[in-house]
Amino acid sequence: MKVLNKLLPNRPCFLDQPLSEDSSNKTIKGYNKFLESQESSGYKYQRRDNGNVFIIDMNNPEHGLVASLLQRRFNVPNANFDYNLPIVVDHFSPSGNGQLIAPDVTIYPNANHVQQPHIPYPGPPPGNKNGQPHARIVCEIGNEQSTKEWNDKCQLWMNQVYIRYVLGIKLHKKRNGKNNFGQYHRSMTAKLWQQGAGYQEWQFGTLIRKKQTPTACNSPNLPHYQINIPIAQVFWDPPLLPADEYIPTVPNSLATETAPVNFIIDLYRVQQLVLKEQNNV
Repeated sequence: MKVLNKLLPNRPCFLDQPLSEDSSNKTIKGYNKFLESQESSGYKYQRRDNGNVFIIDMNNPEHGLVASLLQRRFNVPNANFDYNLPIVVDHFSPSGNGQLIAPDVTIYPNANHVQQPHIPYPGPPPGNKNGQPHARIVCEIGNEQSTKEWNDKCQLWMNQVYIRYVLGIKLHKKRNGKNNFGQYHRSMTAKLWQQGAGYQEWQFGTLIRKKQTPTACNSPNLPHYQINIPIAQVFWDPPLLPADEYIPTVPNSLATETAPVNFIIDLYRVQQLVLKEQNNV
């Protein structure tokens, strides 16, 4: 795919060949190859309906370290496994129309614990070209990305019924004032969308967004600032759809008395990581 650099007022843009009715599949395929080749470039891309490919966010230390922290938290149930992990934590997943979407973190079950596709890629059940299951949990971290774009991207994932939860974390711009440790105050928002149940929201930075009011997220292990996601939802695999009465369970290897029931994300830990890694000069 031929990609041309083009500057827009607020962000760089890569412009690909215009879509036409008979070339859309080819253009999507070209975009997928482009995305795969740029996977570790430090940019997040999004292809718009008109064929334009935009940089919607840029990686930086705090963005990358928040993604790493989330990956570690979602890997906790895998602690007793050296290989053939029951839960796969990755950062790439397909969308429903053959176009790849690159979230920051994806969590999906080991293929040994769910149904194999009845029909080769893209299924059903949905999966990727390597035969791996579709993500059940997706994490999106917005940094330079606008709040609206971040929110829209998170909501877009909920169109796929196999995605049970979307965790979005938005790091807003640094404030002018500093705390007692010489770190710039910063507002941060977390949202957790649950399939069929709306979303929850947390303001967990040092200041509430658009206000000078401090948040109550001021120490670790505060129940109101911990996000809990049932581990069993990674193994959501109904025999038939719709699946209103279906209840997922974890495989026997994760069903021990001491095994955790939920993934737990402590938002204070996220806050402190961001404050330490941001540029405080």
